[in-house]
Amino acid sequence: MLDEQQIQARLPLWDALSSLWLDTEVTAEDLEWIARTMADSGLTIEELWRVYSFEVAPAVYKNQYSYAGQWAGFNGDWLRGEIVRNLRDRPRRTRFWTLFPPTRCIILGPTHHHWKKLAALVRSRRNED
Repeated sequence: MLDEQQIQARLPLWDALSSLWLDTEVTAEDLEWIARTMADSGLTIEELWRVYSFEVAPAVYKNQYSYAGQWAGFNGDWLRGEIVRNLRDRPRRTRFWTLFPPTRCIILGPTHHHWKKLAALVRSRRNED
């Protein structure tokens, strides 16, 4: 479980990554903003992937499948509450369900192509190979 300092540090990252699941087109400017937020977080690409997959995605993925999905952005208090509740309440052994292909396809499929671009942008910003 994350402590309050870790939660506060992740709030901008959660907000940025959650925008991948909004009912809007993700623009190049959106990707630059998200990548900048990711790079500024100080987390490794692997840690960022875990935040994307295990913290943000389970909280917001259903928006992609909603008839009238959220398009203006997720409320920060709601997003924080959903992510913290998910991390706290879900047993450790079930946190890894996004690793299984059918579930991963449902939850991460609509945003996976963006993730690949974001990882490359973050590496580029950090001058990593």
